[in-house]
Amino acid sequence: MNTSAQINNNYQLPHRLTPRDDIKKVVSEFLKRADELIKIGSLDLAQMEIQKAKEKDPKNIYALALEERISTLRKEMELARSAEEKKTKISSKSSKTEGINPQYQKTSQDNATTSTVAPLAKAKKLTKDQDKVIDRSIELESYKEALIEAWKNGCPSQETQRYLNELRELLEITQTEHESLERSAKHECYKKAILQQLSINPSVLNDPTSMESLQQAFKISREEHENIHTQIINALQRKPREKILVIDDDSRLLQLICEALENNGFEVIALQTSDEAYALLRKFTPDLILCDINLETSTMGGFTFYEKIQEIKHIQGIPFIFLTGLTDETLVRTGKELGVDDYLTKPISEQTLIATIRGKLKRFKQLKNICQLSANT
Repeated sequence: MNTSAQINNNYQLPHRLTPRDDIKKVVSEFLKRADELIKIGSLDLAQMEIQKAKEKDPKNIYALALEERISTLRKEMELARSAEEKKTKISSKSSKTEGINPQYQKTSQDNATTSTVAPLAKAKKLTKDQDKVIDRSIELESYKEALIEAWKNGCPSQETQRYLNELRELLEITQTEHESLERSAKHECYKKAILQQLSINPSVLNDPTSMESLQQAFKISREEHENIHTQIINALQRKPREKILVIDDDSRLLQLICEALENNGFEVIALQTSDEAYALLRKFTPDLILCDINLETSTMGGFTFYEKIQEIKHIQGIPFIFLTGLTDETLVRTGKELGVDDYLTKPISEQTLIATIRGKLKRFKQLKNICQLSANT
C-alpha cells in the first residue's frame, strides 16, 4: 500500500444531517426511514425513500452513501446465493461418497492418531467482485481444507486419497493447483504437528529421532524440514506483535485499515459490530481499540459501547480511539468527557493512523511502568 495514499480517500461516512431548513428536515426523514428499512432487509423500499430524498437534494452525501450501501448489500446477497448453490452441488456429490471417509489407524512408529476426513469443510465467505472468481476461490478453498483434514496426522490413507481424487475431479482442480494446495496443506499440518510436540517436549527440535519420525509421517524432504524448522525458530524468537481490535461496519474501510496495520507489524482482530466486540473483550485483552462511532448494524453505538466495556476490569485503561466521518465539536467533546483517548477523522492517511496508534501505545506503556514503579516503592 502506498503510505502516502489516504485510507478510504473517496469513501467516507456521511456527515451528520442538521435540519437547518424545511427541505433538509424532509430529506432527513426520508433517509431515516431508508436506514431503518435497510436494517430490516427491505432494500427495494429503502431505495424508494432514498430516491425521494435525492429528488429534494440530489447531492446529499448521506443519500449517496446509503445508496452505495444498498448496492453492496445486493452484491453480497448475490454472492451468497452463488456460493450456496455451489455448496449444494458439492454436498450432493459428496453424499454419494459418504461411506468412504475412513478412520485410519497409523502404527506406533509413526506416532500418529486416528483421523476421519470430513466430506468438505465449510467454504469461507469471500467478497470478490466477479462471480467466476468467487466460485473458483470457494472451490480452491474447499479443496485445500479437505487436504488439511486429510494430512493433519500425516500422509493420507489410500481410501482417503481416493476420496480426494473424487473431490478434485468434481471441483475441476488442475494438476498445478493440486500440487500447490497439497504442498501448502502438508507444510501447514507438519508445522502444527511440530508445535504440538513442542508443547509436550520443548526440546523436541533437538531430538533427531522424533524429527525423523515426523518427516516420514508427512513425507517431508530434508530441505522442506529445514525451511519449516527455520520458520518455527524465527516465530518463537520474534517479539510478540501488539494486538489492535478494529470495529467498523463498513467492510471496505475495515479491510483497508487492517491492511495498513498489518503492513506496519500489528496483529489485527477485525469485527463489524460492537456486539461481537463486547463478547470478545469479556475474555480477551487487546493492546488498543480502534472503533467507529456510527455503528449502524450494532445494538450499541460507539459511545454506549465505550461506556459498556469500561465495566470490564481488564479493559479499563486500554487505549481507545474513535473513528468518525463527523467533525462536530459537541460530539468530540462528549467522547473526551467519557475518557476516550483520541479521535481520527475520515479520510485519514496511513501515516497519521500508524503514528497515532504508536503514540497511544507508547504513552500507555509509560503510564503502566510509572504505576508499577509507584506500587513497588
